[in-house]
Amino acid sequence: MTLHAPTHPAVSDRFAPLHALVWRPEPGSSAQHRSWTLERPHPPSVPPTHQRTLLAADWLAEVGANAREALMAALSVTKVAAGDQLLHQGEHSALWYGVASGAVRLGSVSASGRQLSTALVAPGEWFGEGAALGRLAEACSAHAHADSVLVSLRFEALRRLTAAHADLRHALLRWSSARQRAAMDAVAHAATAPLSQRLAACLLDLGRRFGQPQDEGFHLALPLTQTDLAQLVATSRQRLNQGVQDLRRIRVLETRDNQISVLSTEVLQRRAGLFG
Repeated sequence: MTLHAPTHPAVSDRFAPLHALVWRPEPGSSAQHRSWTLERPHPPSVPPTHQRTLLAADWLAEVGANAREALMAALSVTKVAAGDQLLHQGEHSALWYGVASGAVRLGSVSASGRQLSTALVAPGEWFGEGAALGRLAEACSAHAHADSVLVSLRFEALRRLTAAHADLRHALLRWSSARQRAAMDAVAHAATAPLSQRLAACLLDLGRRFGQPQDEGFHLALPLTQTDLAQLVATSRQRLNQGVQDLRRIRVLETRDNQISVLSTEVLQRRAGLFG
């Protein structure tokens, strides 16, 4: 075995503490005659604060430290502006995305040409099933709802990661299953629940993922127009306006300049039918 120091170390590397350096095998050296080089490790491409947000996702709860570290190391980071399109419905994408900060709006166009928003993706959540599950056509389009920081992983890199880490492969299946279950629940709720209940449930879900607690309610930390809300609860803007006015009348909701505040989470929970 041969050990090498860096040939031309940077000034900062010359005075780096030993615990900040790592031994790495030199490319091309064999297992029998391995050569090693002492190097400063490359800084992670995903900042620590964003890593904590992404790794807090429920579907990663049972993934081991090695697989988590490998996943974070393989990610690329991109900043996008509000309105930027990320996925096109019906087309193939090579990238699977996670939201590190901001929000992404998923939407689809029906056969009749009606535009629907199917979900808002919050920090710590992932989207782009087509790339994650094997280069399938995307069921939804995706646009940045606000200025956002995204991470992405190419299908080939994801395939290598899941081949090397069984716990990550199983976690990806759990993620896919949870996404399908949530989509079916949303369809069933839209078909059976009255508008007032759908609106209350939608606001509670947005509050759980984007809300900032205040007094007995919360403030949504992202702008939402009535058109945005109408698409999320599968109704017209006119009908949604009636539901919003109803919640304003009983002093549960405040809206101003596309900003939404819920004044009583408890009353909204009753409206959503969560308890009597």
